[in-house]
Amino acid sequence: MIKIDFTINGFSDALHLADNHGMTDAEIEAMKQARYDKWYDYITNPPPVIDPPAYEPVEIAVEE
Repeated sequence: MIKIDFTINGFSDALHLADNHGMTDAEIEAMKQARYDKWYDYITNPPPVIDPPAYEPVEIAVEE
């Protein structure tokens, strides 16, 4: 297993590839850029926040 640490514009991550991955340097650089691009997109366009449903207490009838 090969671990490739990298940082792009303050974003730090790592790729874990098999020893015999067979990828070119260009393909590895493209993977790094794709991971950065997905992170950047998530940070600049976060998913909408959905408010949880209001809590409504429920009465439980207990027979004695």
